[in-house]
Amino acid sequence: MKRRAVKSERRELKMEKQELKNERRELKASSEKVSMELLSHRIGRLEKRIEELRAEYQELHQNAKNLIQRFEPLCANIAKQAGQDEMWSSLLEDRFTLVEVNLFFSYVVDMLQSLHSRVLEKQPGFASILPTLSSILRRKIWDTELEATWTSVLPEFGLSDSDVKALCAFFVTHCNEAEYYPPLERKRYNQNVQEVLNRAVSSRILQHCLLHIVQLAEKESGMVATEQQSATTANTQRESGPK
Repeated sequence: MKRRAVKSERRELKMEKQELKNERRELKASSEKVSMELLSHRIGRLEKRIEELRAEYQELHQNAKNLIQRFEPLCANIAKQAGQDEMWSSLLEDRFTLVEVNLFFSYVVDMLQSLHSRVLEKQPGFASILPTLSSILRRKIWDTELEATWTSVLPEFGLSDSDVKALCAFFVTHCNEAEYYPPLERKRYNQNVQEVLNRAVSSRILQHCLLHIVQLAEKESGMVATEQQSATTANTQRESGPK
């Protein structure tokens, strides 16, 4: 009897242990399931937040682009106005000698006349109604055909609208007291143009414009002199040849 009782107790104890193991296994599986569900839920919330942040970023990026597009013209106008103010200040405070004023004034006059003549060459029908460059500048504002012609002429001289405004400002500032030097007389004074501009002109826009038109005029003058010399040499050879 005692042996049967012991065996029975052992069997019950073994069953209890097995049940305990099963309970632990179920508890562990349940815990792992809860942990995976919790992790999946948190990952889902994180992905949702990332999508929200991405949408917010795209909206902010688009708003920034819109603001930049809206303010770019304003910034350009401010920079342009600042450049014009600097140029006018430079003209009022320049340190040119009278000879230097006359020299650069002569180059400016020739360039403005060249621009006027080139426009009329392309649009001869305007000759009677556009006697001056200022008349072209006024009319091109509302005349699209003239505006297109003007726009095509400027690159031929390596100039922009802002360059022409600088040249006109120089002309207006000095036209009352300046004297026009013809090309041959300019040769006496145009040897140190860059040094003069560095010393006398603070505006980089005006410096660039004046130096450019001097170099352009001298280059054209050199080409004309070369052509004349070639023509003279050819005539001399023909006259000295066998008769």
